[in-house]
Amino acid sequence: MSGATLPATTSGGGSGRDRPPGAVPDHAVPNYAVPDHAVPDHALPDHALPDGTASDRAVSERRRPPRWRGDLRLVPSAAAAWIAAAAAVHGGATGATAAGLLAAAAGLVIGCVLLLAPRGRAPTAVVVSVQALAPAAALALVLLAAGGSLARAESGPVDRAVRAGIPFTAILRISGEPTLLPAGASGGGDRYLVDADVIGGVLQGRRFAATTPVVVLASERWGGMGTGDTVRVLGTAKPSDRPGRARAVFLPASAPSVDEAGGWLGYTDRLRTRFRELSLRDGRDGGLLPGMALGDRTGLDPGLGDAMRTTGLTHLTAVSGANCSYVVAFAFLALRLVRAPRLPAALGAVIALVGFVLLVRPEPSVLRAAVMGAIGVAAVLSGRGRVSLTLLMLSVIVLLAADPWLSVSYAFVLSVAATLGLVTAGPRVSETLQRVMPRPAAQLLAIPLTAQLFCTPVLVLIQPTLPLYSLPANVLASPVVPAITLLGMLAVLALVGAPALAPPLIGSAQWGTRWVARVAEVLSTGPGAAVPWLPGVPGAAAAAVVSLAVLLILAARGPAVAARGRTVGRRRRSSLAAGSPGQRPMAPARARRSRTTAVVLAVLVLCLVAAAVVRVRAGPAAEEWDLAMCDVGQGDGMVLETTPGHALVVDAGPDPDAMDRCLDALHVEVIDALVITHLHDDHYGGVEGVVRGRTLAALYYSSGEDGLPPAVTRAAAASGVAPERLDATTTLDLAPLRVDVLWPTTTADLTEENNASAVLEVEVPAPDRPIRILLTGDLEEDAAAALLGVDAGLADRGVDILKIAHHGARNGGTTLIDALGPRLALISAGQDNEYGHPHPGILDALRRAGIVAARTDELGSFTVDVVGATVEVRPLR
Repeated sequence: MSGATLPATTSGGGSGRDRPPGAVPDHAVPNYAVPDHAVPDHALPDHALPDGTASDRAVSERRRPPRWRGDLRLVPSAAAAWIAAAAAVHGGATGATAAGLLAAAAGLVIGCVLLLAPRGRAPTAVVVSVQALAPAAALALVLLAAGGSLARAESGPVDRAVRAGIPFTAILRISGEPTLLPAGASGGGDRYLVDADVIGGVLQGRRFAATTPVVVLASERWGGMGTGDTVRVLGTAKPSDRPGRARAVFLPASAPSVDEAGGWLGYTDRLRTRFRELSLRDGRDGGLLPGMALGDRTGLDPGLGDAMRTTGLTHLTAVSGANCSYVVAFAFLALRLVRAPRLPAALGAVIALVGFVLLVRPEPSVLRAAVMGAIGVAAVLSGRGRVSLTLLMLSVIVLLAADPWLSVSYAFVLSVAATLGLVTAGPRVSETLQRVMPRPAAQLLAIPLTAQLFCTPVLVLIQPTLPLYSLPANVLASPVVPAITLLGMLAVLALVGAPALAPPLIGSAQWGTRWVARVAEVLSTGPGAAVPWLPGVPGAAAAAVVSLAVLLILAARGPAVAARGRTVGRRRRSSLAAGSPGQRPMAPARARRSRTTAVVLAVLVLCLVAAAVVRVRAGPAAEEWDLAMCDVGQGDGMVLETTPGHALVVDAGPDPDAMDRCLDALHVEVIDALVITHLHDDHYGGVEGVVRGRTLAALYYSSGEDGLPPAVTRAAAASGVAPERLDATTTLDLAPLRVDVLWPTTTADLTEENNASAVLEVEVPAPDRPIRILLTGDLEEDAAAALLGVDAGLADRGVDILKIAHHGARNGGTTLIDALGPRLALISAGQDNEYGHPHPGILDALRRAGIVAARTDELGSFTVDVVGATVEVRPLR
């Protein structure tokens, strides 16, 4: 979920803990600097060698700058796999069946077979089909995997229980560590999101077996669950509208019965717990070491977490691909130091990597790095060498085939983007920087610089700000990261075999984590630490243009100038050799063009992938919503869903087009009732947009005046309904909603039109208890006090959601805020309006009471969804 979120649910849905943005990838920049390996002065005479000799060719080859050896042949296949995965995920979210995906995959396979069949006497394939075979195969592979996953999830009793809302006893296997939701986002106590799989249970008296992934919205007693634990619990499930593997949101209704994981998962969970306890014993680094070493962020200090986020160091609070590369390197070197042969050493490094992944849990970035590292070892052992871009593309295809929902994981996108940058542009950036600084410094700077440039277009989609100090923060922090990883792993090994050594090793590692924490804390307080940026796709496009411009400037520079110490004879021999007849001239320009083309292609592919992720993650309108507040400028326009396609609309704002667009985005076709709270233009002026192309069943209004504005009269006549004046005796039949008119009463003073505003109390059904919403129009403070006097039970009942009266104006007062104590406040106000709404006094009152405010001037149109005891706010796209 994006925007203001109560709670901040997993945007990735399936994993629930997508790794935070700004990750630095897992390998150093290859050294493509031109070495000084020319032939010594005495090796050749000063006169030119005979034309076309082997020696001449050798000199020419030695003098030619190295060409970029990236292989682009797998790029179309990786792009095809990503498109297939995004389409499958989006199709699953919009109701496409597993059968459709499997049929598409089968059609691709059959088509390729037919096109590759021999023709006539010559058993040759069609050229176009041969070129398209690899991308088609990648498409088919991912579609088959997604179709199989959907087929398992869409069949069986769990799906029936989800669709019918039937409670059932579920046997859950925990597949991820609990994620604590923000404070104040739910009805008391800590709330957690827990990834799990329904592996069995009892539905309507019958036992069943299943393999359905869900996300559990649970109480604080679930906070201690570990990966692999088995839980038996009674509850209900509702369909999930978030992209990811989870097919439903499970809402427990009973206390869980837990069987702790055994075997490797149970053992590693105990190791992680012991490591965390030792690391947090004196709080010397704010709980940073467990995150950097094992990906355990449960003890991270919130203030330090904010500082890490502001400085672009969030990737260090969790295990990234860099940790995988360090583990492989340390294991391989250690085995070689004890004279292990190359093959056993490589196999030992792979085993160490597998153990590390199982220890830290398979986050998207860790999976990507682990798969890429395994493929790289296989390539080295087979004698083909390491081709980084090919390995990256192959790892993308393999991972998307294994889990198509990685295609909409921001952590996975950032990890691939950063690695893509280092593979395609990192060497050239390092080479250019070597013109002005020593090689080690250039390589150290090139890693975070290139990764940041490639990740920035994706980062601004997550949060529309630019961390100004991200580059210096990463440069300052990166030297200690390998040491922290090594010492952390040694401490874990010590916990296994020599527990007495673990505390000093942890203490040594915390020297490094304290340095990282200090860097984050100091730079986060610097001026302009987070520069605001355009939100959404326009901001990502602008960031991509800026990043591409910087990359082209860095990548288009020529190779470093030759050292001054080279002799005239060497330069003359080099030029003669390059210009000898029958020899190919040196082609530095061709090498630069190849590298530049690869950089441009990489940025374009990255932009396409980011656009696909945004499209799938945002989708059209949310399928699950209870209430929406439309951004109508300076006015009110609210929509409450009754049944799919039907809604209660309260107020129409001043702009017909704005209301029409909002209702279209919500897929509302029938207005069961339109309520105009009072007859001010900012509440009724857009009424024509409400009824445009829709059916209106009833129209109600409240006013202190006698007549109706022409716009309201015309809309009612066009819809064939008679406007009805509201009062406290009016009954609105809008099942399943319960709507009570609390104001105006028959004795109310309606001389002030604002105080004639209809006040509606709406109850939305929910599994635990109904959600109460109070809609107040433009009611002023004196009328609000009178309302509480007339309905004494209102303060006792309280409300969950309060629409702040009069766009947050001061004359609305804080009486209802203080008396009702809502969890969420809604404010509809125009951006930069001339009235200064919402008033700072109203916002201060909300902050003092710990009430979160969702505002149209900040979020635009947004939806509110009630999930159990949690209220979620999402921008409406």
